[in-house]
Amino acid sequence: MIRGGYGIYGNMVYGSLAKTMVGGPFAGSQSFTNSVTNGVPLFSFPFPFLSTGATSTQNVLGVNPNLKTPYSQQFNLTVERQVGQIGIRMAYIGTRSVDLIYAANINQPLPSTIPFTTSRRIFPLYNVIAWYHNGGSQQYNALQLSASKTYGKNLFFNTGWTWAKDLTDTQNNGSSFARPTIQNTYIRRSERGDNVLTRPHRIYVNVIHNLPVGRDQRFLNHVNRIVDTIVGGWSTSWVSELMSGQYYTPTYSGFDPSNTNNLGPSTSFVARPDRIGSGKLSSGQSIYDFFDTSAFEVPGCPATNRLCTNPANIGRFGNSGVNVLRGPKAINFDFSAMKYFRINERIRVQFRTVMTNVFNHASFSNPAANISSPGTVGQITSTFQEQI
Repeated sequence: MIRGGYGIYGNMVYGSLAKTMVGGPFAGSQSFTNSVTNGVPLFSFPFPFLSTGATSTQNVLGVNPNLKTPYSQQFNLTVERQVGQIGIRMAYIGTRSVDLIYAANINQPLPSTIPFTTSRRIFPLYNVIAWYHNGGSQQYNALQLSASKTYGKNLFFNTGWTWAKDLTDTQNNGSSFARPTIQNTYIRRSERGDNVLTRPHRIYVNVIHNLPVGRDQRFLNHVNRIVDTIVGGWSTSWVSELMSGQYYTPTYSGFDPSNTNNLGPSTSFVARPDRIGSGKLSSGQSIYDFFDTSAFEVPGCPATNRLCTNPANIGRFGNSGVNVLRGPKAINFDFSAMKYFRINERIRVQFRTVMTNVFNHASFSNPAANISSPGTVGQITSTFQEQI
């Protein structure tokens, strides 16, 4: 049997808009950037406030008043076939999304070798002007294979594998507006990369098995009632999931080689380093050393000193792409066993035991990825938590 489908779906963004822009269409805040001279910060506790003000402290957040509704074209083609007692399904799933909303700092000066000053901003009296508008896109392609079987009254299983590729220049964290500001306002295509929410491989196996023991079963069919009460009527189930690692992006902090006042993860921007290798370890991957940190360097630093304290004034951002590394895989097996005990013709009691992660397999989160922290970069310090 061959099936196919196509549809166009809109994404209602106005609810998120109302939450983000209470009292809109603009919102504002103020931030003060500290500086350190000869090891002494400009302001610090117990006196965290300056006696005089500074320009360009006002942040503004705005939304394009002519915002379009993002929409997705979704399509699939499925082939199904019965082979013996097993049903097999093979499907191609595709999605094309356009007019996605992204945030850009429209007050960001062009990358340049000219040192940053507030006068280089488009609007010098303002700091960050985060502007939300359309233009992002996403392209998802996946191959799905699945098989299922029911054998008599004792065995059922359902298993499948998904192989997916999801590219976007608008990383999504589940909200239409609470998104990170893109690194370079003038080159959105540099943000294109694997979607952090899509894992390339996922395998699932679900099994329900009624043990063939006891009355009306293959084994011990004629045992007495007491033995049947103990060993008969048991049902077990397995829910298993195996996933490849989640994508993540290496970063650095503390320097602004682009001269745009982009200071890396300490601000609303994310600064990506220069990539000089694949970042993959050929062997010996562990929670203490998960990726090849020598494959990345602070932009402007020489190859002999990747984490130098005086990068050259190169006037550009790092060349590393988005989500170029993949974290540890996730493996989980859940098991349960259950049995009904009949009290009388109208009442029965169920005994059930459930074990989560029955093999106690650790699924770790992504490693620390800031190369400016050599003491922790590449190390995994916590178990799995979906990063959105």
